[in-house]
Amino acid sequence: MGLCLGFVSALQYWLTKRGDEAIPEAADTGRFAHSEASSRLLAHEHLPLEPSEKRPLHLLVPSQALKHRLDNIVVHACSSKLPAGSFYRLGGDNLVASPALTFLQMAPRHSLWELVEIGCYLCSKFSISERGRDYVGEREQLVTLDELHRYIDSLPNRAYGKRQATRALSYVVELTASPKETHLAMHYGMPLDLGGRGPIAISANQRINIDEHGQRILEATHLVGDLYLSEYKSDLEYDSIEFHTGSYRLDHTQARRNVLEAMQIKTISATQGQIDTLQHFDDFTWLMESRIGREHVEADAGQRQAQKELFAWTDDKKRVLF
Repeated sequence: MGLCLGFVSALQYWLTKRGDEAIPEAADTGRFAHSEASSRLLAHEHLPLEPSEKRPLHLLVPSQALKHRLDNIVVHACSSKLPAGSFYRLGGDNLVASPALTFLQMAPRHSLWELVEIGCYLCSKFSISERGRDYVGEREQLVTLDELHRYIDSLPNRAYGKRQATRALSYVVELTASPKETHLAMHYGMPLDLGGRGPIAISANQRINIDEHGQRILEATHLVGDLYLSEYKSDLEYDSIEFHTGSYRLDHTQARRNVLEAMQIKTISATQGQIDTLQHFDDFTWLMESRIGREHVEADAGQRQAQKELFAWTDDKKRVLF
């Protein structure tokens, strides 16, 4: 018998995993049949998360008969047959819902914007803090966008959350390297009706091969673009204060832009000061569209309201994911 983390606890587990922590191995789905929720197991098993009144622990059990009340614990019954790749192994007999199953579990309980953000974060290359927000470091990708698609597609059409998950995946951009890159990808990847400024096809951390002259300048064989806009052969860079200050970094940043421009790849740089208010973000978007040769499209009243709400939502410094 073992415990199984799911729902919000699984999301917290995955999104706070640091770069120096190993990703657990996938478990046979049949192991979940032996999961339970009991005070005895909680007292003796070492789990990566501790229950508290402020942040209850969410556990999965395989049937309603095993669902009961425990202090600071939320128990969810999951009796549906789940596909391979639904669980990963923790220590002993304990399990955690896989990133793909976690995404599915979040789907019915979150708005489209929230679910797109969660999908991007699960497919990203960074960790956030235990507070449920803010960048804390790099880590390897937990799940690819293709893997999320395959998992969701493998579910029966009646599966709870499949419809919402499928819709959100249309706007998930994988491999973003920071929350700000994620939010920029959402703004420019989503259409006007959803509050976006797109849709623009975006690839995050796209490998860009460079010629021998650029290789000598940068001492590298390739570059990695922050947000690559393939339709416009353009690279949108977010220059954060943390990673783009100091003479060496400034010199390297300018050198890579020169190399990209020499390759006929247009570069656009966003800094916090350029996008810190809605008016600044509007102006930056207009300049970016002019730079890449994209037609300026004016939003109607409903679309404009959605843009205002999306900007306020992504800019909310108090909002957390869990």
